[in-house]
Amino acid sequence: MKLFHSLFPNVQTSGEITGLTQELKMIYLYQLWNLKKRNILLVANSLYEANRCYQRLSKYTEEVYFVPMDDFLTSEALAISPEFKVTRLETLNHFISKNNGIIVTNLMGFLRFLPSKETYKKARIKMHVHDQIDMHQVIEQLLRLGYIKETIVNKTGEIAIRGFVLDIFPLGASHPIRIELWGDEIDSIREFDVDSQLTITEIEEIEITSNTEFLIDEILDIEPKQRELGNYIQPSMLLNFVEIPILVFENYEDVKRGYQT
Repeated sequence: MKLFHSLFPNVQTSGEITGLTQELKMIYLYQLWNLKKRNILLVANSLYEANRCYQRLSKYTEEVYFVPMDDFLTSEALAISPEFKVTRLETLNHFISKNNGIIVTNLMGFLRFLPSKETYKKARIKMHVHDQIDMHQVIEQLLRLGYIKETIVNKTGEIAIRGFVLDIFPLGASHPIRIELWGDEIDSIREFDVDSQLTITEIEEIEITSNTEFLIDEILDIEPKQRELGNYIQPSMLLNFVEIPILVFENYEDVKRGYQT
């Protein structure tokens, strides 16, 4: 870091990094993160620029996380990027449990409404074999966590109910989970194959995390838009979600223009 400051005296430790090429900016951020031992939140104007920064930082550390959001508000209504949602939620889950790393986002991801960190931390369901549960209550909880009821489970975020059997494909899981009940008691929890429906392995417990950033106490009849979260709760933002980050703009003037337009 001393070498960097001597070679590039105009570089700042927060705000905007100036006087460096794109690659050197990423090296500098990686070195800054190593030195300060604090989270760094890097904001680029567009999704393309944010992804480029993320890819470059990924060459230097695995502790870099992405919060991608489509650049246009109308894209939310079209729901064209469900994979972005999964990436965002995986990043939030990391900072709930470990709270350490470099986060890269674009302007729309930076401005996106989020539930408070405490609300998100509580938005999970833990179940163990032999637990007594109320199936109807669990299903309501899953619907509030953004899971969608289907006839059969095929992909992340889906649940299916058949009598005393609950299938669910939790966020972050490689395979769906089958929970079988005996009355109100959990008799077994199994990972199973989507295609063959056969058991892969039996497990003793499962923790199901949220499949949505839109966390409220009621179940809505329509797909909610994230910008409406403020109508239901006091929303947070990414800057508040990540503990004491060093905030850096990839290009402050571009971000400022993007916000104004």
